[in-house]
Amino acid sequence: MVCPAFVARGPFATGGGSVFITSADFNNDGIIDLAVTNFSDDTVSVLLGIGDGNFSTQTTFVVGDQPFEIISADFNNDGNIDLAATNVADDTVSILLGNGDGTFDPQTTFATGDLPNGIVSADFNNDGNLDLAIANSGGNTVSVLLGNGTGSFGPQTTFATGAAPLGITSADFNNDGNTDLAVTNNSGDTVSVFLGDGTGSFGPQTTFATGIAPQELTSADFNNDGFIDLTVANGADNTISVFLGNGTGSFGPQTTFATGDLPFDVESTDFNCDGILDLAVTNSSDTTVSIFIGNGDGTFTAQTTFTTGADPLGITIADFNNDGAPDLATANSSDDNTSVLLDDCVRAFTCSDQVLPNDPGICAATVPFPSDQCVNVATFCDPATVPVGSPTSVTCTAASNLNPANIEACTFTVTVNDTEPPVFTNLSDIDVQVDNSVGTIVTYPDPVVTDNCPGVITTTCTPPSGSFFPVGSTIVTCVATDTNGNSATGTFTVNVFPFEEE
Repeated sequence: MVCPAFVARGPFATGGGSVFITSADFNNDGIIDLAVTNFSDDTVSVLLGIGDGNFSTQTTFVVGDQPFEIISADFNNDGNIDLAATNVADDTVSILLGNGDGTFDPQTTFATGDLPNGIVSADFNNDGNLDLAIANSGGNTVSVLLGNGTGSFGPQTTFATGAAPLGITSADFNNDGNTDLAVTNNSGDTVSVFLGDGTGSFGPQTTFATGIAPQELTSADFNNDGFIDLTVANGADNTISVFLGNGTGSFGPQTTFATGDLPFDVESTDFNCDGILDLAVTNSSDTTVSIFIGNGDGTFTAQTTFTTGADPLGITIADFNNDGAPDLATANSSDDNTSVLLDDCVRAFTCSDQVLPNDPGICAATVPFPSDQCVNVATFCDPATVPVGSPTSVTCTAASNLNPANIEACTFTVTVNDTEPPVFTNLSDIDVQVDNSVGTIVTYPDPVVTDNCPGVITTTCTPPSGSFFPVGSTIVTCVATDTNGNSATGTFTVNVFPFEEE
């Protein structure tokens, strides 16, 4: 048994100095693709997915000077995925409108603040069109650019942050229905929270202390209380900070968890399919990614690390091999490539002896698998069904579809009890005519009774067949009991009425 676990694909070549990565279906074939910013090449690499976790050779598209973070969304509402990338050296954001076939139109650029880094898209003014928010590390501001639904954006409005803002995320932190922002301040060791008013404007920042040199961050509900929380990667002290939200836009003090060396980007998903969010963090100096399994209360297990390419920075999470489980990919800045890690989790499980009722209509029961597993894990029990009767030894096994060596099994006993009563199939009312006004002896057919299990069925009816039935209606009650003591009751009516001459 191994969980978390991943099977590597690639690496896949990108351009020079690959820093950030995003994933979406760029050519509308139902398979997830990748787009990577190449900081040294002033390009974006697009790698189309094949569907098995592998990717085709990159196609590059020109953007601005020193592209950094990249996101994907439909900015012009045509049903095709577009790209937006911040350009650090020329203080712009590039918009690449997708054609739906994996290609993109030439960039259109829009002015940002000084040294734009992090970028996020959401509908900040509630007009149904996607907008942009960008962290400007050189200007200590956030730029908000409101979209018009055509792929174009209005001039920026800026909001003051802490020192050297780097990462940015959006969510509704105060549950008012408007989208808010959170920004890491890399030189201020804080995270700034801006509450949106639904018009595209934001209130002044509220800051919360992080670790040293916070880099990227992500937002989600990590303790399942219905309020959005934050997780920040702290590059200089090799930790992540988790801030639990209280639903008002405020957050409790940080709780920290140790990462690898120089953590940079952080994303969340459920890697072990237990319904609880986990975390993935790139460790840029370790050539690893750390996986933290969530406990559901805002805490996480100690990290498990997996090898990537050299100096991984950006990370994205999606299902790259269409097996229903979340995978991850990293942009490796020193190797000029991307690493793909396919989720291979097989969860540990324990078995205890079971007593089961029979399945309806049969003298046996299907053995339920003892635990939940990810959909890309094959689960089976031997035997799969157990007959009614004495305890039967059963072995259940979970095996990864990607790595057959990743397997978990346990053995237990199953006892199946017959809980299904017999069934009457021919109880029908009987009409009898007599030539007197008192009654008569009535002989009726024996009831037909079936049962899910073989054996003797004992049937008694009251009044019995051959009894005297008076004029009028008499209810006959039949009780059938099977070998395992299950009883069923059925009734029918004997109607005795005198002959009447016309």
